[in-house]
Amino acid sequence: MSGVPASTRRAEPSRRTLLTGSAVAALGGLVSGFGVGQLTAEQAAASPAAPEPALARYLSPYGRHQPGILENPQAHAVFLGIDMVLKGLEPAAKRERLRSILRMITDDAVRLMAGQGVLADTEPEMAQLPANLSLTVGLSRAAIGLIGPDLAPASLGPLPKFKIDRLREEYGQSDLVIQLCAEDPTVLAHAVRSVRKNLRSITRVKYEQHGFTHAASSQPAGSPFRNLFGQVDGIANPKDDTRRLAVFGHEPSDAWFPDATTLVLRRIQMDLDTWDEVDRPARDFALGRRQSDGAPLSGQHPQDPVDLQAVTELGLPAIAGHAHVARAMPASGDEVLWRRGYSYQEGGSAGLLFASYQVDVARSFIPVQIRLAELDALNEWTTPIGSAVYGVLPGISQGMYLGQQLFQAAGH
Repeated sequence: MSGVPASTRRAEPSRRTLLTGSAVAALGGLVSGFGVGQLTAEQAAASPAAPEPALARYLSPYGRHQPGILENPQAHAVFLGIDMVLKGLEPAAKRERLRSILRMITDDAVRLMAGQGVLADTEPEMAQLPANLSLTVGLSRAAIGLIGPDLAPASLGPLPKFKIDRLREEYGQSDLVIQLCAEDPTVLAHAVRSVRKNLRSITRVKYEQHGFTHAASSQPAGSPFRNLFGQVDGIANPKDDTRRLAVFGHEPSDAWFPDATTLVLRRIQMDLDTWDEVDRPARDFALGRRQSDGAPLSGQHPQDPVDLQAVTELGLPAIAGHAHVARAMPASGDEVLWRRGYSYQEGGSAGLLFASYQVDVARSFIPVQIRLAELDALNEWTTPIGSAVYGVLPGISQGMYLGQQLFQAAGH
């Protein structure tokens, strides 16, 4: 999802065009979509009960891959962008500073994910509840270069300049990113503060981006969520083995480093006020799916495949060529992305934290983003304001620290 000011928009349709065109393309939606969410007493009585709350637990910090990647997204997330304080240090000292930071983060992660306070924690009780807490660490291309100049491929950034971007430096590239996720916001807040406190003498926080999705008790685990446009988000996300292949590849050599992956973090601002002016058929037309249930306009059910060849009774395309689902559809298996999306709402600003995991940014993310930047109907209401790329480190076993494999590979 992405956006561009009207003054620079030529090939993209205006809201007026969408509103007019959608009335023909989705006339039936005027009736079927009207009054969604209003149930009669009989319907309410027949509605299924809310799912039983999922029992949260302590996730393991150990494994072939880091936690917080392949799992279904927890209800709350914080992306912590950190820059190292390196002024006046020689290259070898910079490398050792990075090693020290990774050791400290590893120790914090092991303790916090076990429900324990960090060293010298003044509020260890806040860590005790099992909340599916996970900490996931990635490094910028420059930070990886401190360990070994040949370790980081060019595909780890920076991204090309897209015409729809209106990027702000405060949401831009940092030396490290720590993705912290949990079902409980109190446990998460304590974890974020604990990590920040322990690193503050040798790092600076560039950004702290908070996101949320549905509470774990409101729907079955792994369900798509509704973003702040009201659209069902994540229906086409890969599952199980397909997800693992999208993130880590068929062979360890597919990744930039064995058992590692990449993260593209984009902050997408949504113009909710102008979106409020758009009728239901026009919303469906722009996305290519029905807002009511997430089904593609070429099908009847949310999981039905998107068929770009399908036509309406009038012989018009069921899904417009510039609809979001048409532009985002993978052109090959390489373009399958695993998206851990989170909404954000801060003061008068709202949008989506688009966290995309994939084996290779150049082969997977960039081709999709180029198509979206060229012509996506949702660009009318969305604007990317933050963007960063990270190499996500491989997992560790007990007694190791995050990034240790990279230091060993570089002979340090």
